[in-house]
Amino acid sequence: MTGWSARPVVIATLAGLTALGLVLALIGGVVLPRLGGDDDDTAQRNQVTSRVTDFAVAYNTYDVAELADYQKRLKGLLTPTYDKQFVEITKAVFGALETKQQRSGDAKVQAVAIDSLDSDSAVALVAVDASITNTDNAAAVERRFRWKVSLTKSKGEWLVSNFESVASVEAQTGPATGEPEAQGQSPTTPAPSDEKGGDDSE
Repeated sequence: MTGWSARPVVIATLAGLTALGLVLALIGGVVLPRLGGDDDDTAQRNQVTSRVTDFAVAYNTYDVAELADYQKRLKGLLTPTYDKQFVEITKAVFGALETKQQRSGDAKVQAVAIDSLDSDSAVALVAVDASITNTDNAAAVERRFRWKVSLTKSKGEWLVSNFESVASVEAQTGPATGEPEAQGQSPTTPAPSDEKGGDDSE
């Protein structure tokens, strides 16, 4: 009698454990992928931040006398389409600035913020400062750049597909010699110079 009377209790217990197992399995099916997704999202954000940082520093590190080296350094950071635009623009702008012997360096990224991110595209905001020298300014002067950078993911790698100025800050150097439009350049593709290249102080 004791064995038979205990049987319903055992069956009920097993049924309860089975139900609990199903619930836990369902929870695991929902929660675990979400946790994995969060990890992947963090990894992607870190990759985008790293790429934007590399781009901002490389873009603001140049010598107009070394155009080929500059274009080569940026090539691996840009999409093929944007790289073509970059080559055309820098060729024209560096030619115009050659007599000024312009150089930019000591680039420091102050902050990067992810504005949007999905599986194959991202938009980030970056603040970067750089020091400019040329025949008009023998002593290095600091310029502040604030950009909105668009990126595309291709073959597992984040590449810059466009960027533009997003804010105005007080000028940190002498008078400008012209805006990108005056040089025939697109305002959404800032040219690398103290007055161009995404400088927002004009």
